[in-house]
Amino acid sequence: MKEIKNYIITIIILSSISLLGFIILQYYWATHNFEEKKINVQNVIKLCNQEIIEKLELQILEKSSNVILPTFNSISAYKNSPYDEESLMDSITELVSDMEDQNFISKRKKIVDIINRHLSLGLNFDLDQLLEDDEIIEIITQVLHSHELKLDFFYSITDTNGIILFSNFKKKENELIANATIFSDKFLWDDIYNESKIFSLYVLDFEKSIIKSFTGVILISTLLIIIVIGTFIYSIRVINNQKKTTQIRTDFINNMTHELKTPIATIGLACEALKDKNISLNVKMESKFLNTIDHENERLGKLVETVLQNTISDKGTPELKLEIFNLEDIINKAIKSIEIAFDKQNGRIETDFMALNKIVEADKLHITNVIYNLLDNSLKYTEKTPHVIISTRDVIGGIVIRMKDNGIGIAKNNHEKVFEKLYRVPTGDVHNVKGFGLGLSYVKSIIELHQGTIKVESKIGYGSTFLLNLKSSKIIES
Repeated sequence: MKEIKNYIITIIILSSISLLGFIILQYYWATHNFEEKKINVQNVIKLCNQEIIEKLELQILEKSSNVILPTFNSISAYKNSPYDEESLMDSITELVSDMEDQNFISKRKKIVDIINRHLSLGLNFDLDQLLEDDEIIEIITQVLHSHELKLDFFYSITDTNGIILFSNFKKKENELIANATIFSDKFLWDDIYNESKIFSLYVLDFEKSIIKSFTGVILISTLLIIIVIGTFIYSIRVINNQKKTTQIRTDFINNMTHELKTPIATIGLACEALKDKNISLNVKMESKFLNTIDHENERLGKLVETVLQNTISDKGTPELKLEIFNLEDIINKAIKSIEIAFDKQNGRIETDFMALNKIVEADKLHITNVIYNLLDNSLKYTEKTPHVIISTRDVIGGIVIRMKDNGIGIAKNNHEKVFEKLYRVPTGDVHNVKGFGLGLSYVKSIIELHQGTIKVESKIGYGSTFLLNLKSSKIIES
């Protein structure tokens, strides 16, 4: 038994280590993937920032002509400039076509440089004339969606002193901005403008949005961990229950072996005495030996019945031979069978039959055994003169049998356990526990097979009351 205990402890320790290792690996995998995803998304947002800036600069380039042409016309008219508007614009268009592969800054610098050189103008574009909030937000949204990013964001365009030129947030949203993840890049930083600008994208709940993308994986991982932990706990309970069952079965076999040996040995000695011709037996002694054999034989019969009850409990579904009979007659029959045992201890059994509908359809033999078992327990588990009261009452759809004794009682935490197979209420010394833990298990299985219920009301030192509820037969006794 000690080896089995050590084996179970080893299994529990190894399983616990494995489970802990599994959880740690899951956590490491989740955090590693989160950080990796975070870096990837940051890189994508930085790329988006560059695309947004390029699109904004392209927008400015396309709208620049709306500023250049009026400026050129007004200056030309005022100075009576000999330059032809059409030829100058053709030159600019041709220049732009030649610079098709160049970036925005290069194109604009060339164009403005030509105009400034030819017209001696100091052009400097005003962003208020070239950009609008709605257009900026639309560009940002399009770029983010093109990279499959669904993010809540704010933006701003500021000068180098931090003065906001464009933004889509108000003062009351500053707290959100303070907690946002910021991605900033230089904007319009060439020497055409008096000073460069800075474009900033404020991503709200950046880490939460990444965690949200892991929702499915996190749920599945959590579910798997719960299943593994649940299976582990269930396995530990099964192992412990198996250990208890093994211990109980070992005690049962040991006790049963001892109980069987005693009557067999006694019967053997009595038979030898009766057969021994060297011993002269008078009628009284012969009668004594015969009574001993009869008593021990009866005891053997009860032990065999106990083993049979164990077999029935193992099968779980013994075949029932249903009959219609008066339940009170069966109770009286069981009382008569055990009455001698009660008389030996000066005990008494009282009846209080008040049920009107006492006809049931059940297995007469098994119901008799149920009543006998409960009476036998009342006799075994008492330290006083046995006293049992059996009453019957009508209930909706059936009849209830109430059996109250004055025994030692059962602790509340053992009320359900006493109906378990091979369970015996512990007393601190296994050898002092009477019976084999089969009687009440058998009783419960038989009552439930009859679609009835059984429960116990008990308290240590105040006896026990067993309540058996059985269905009544549709046939009413006349």
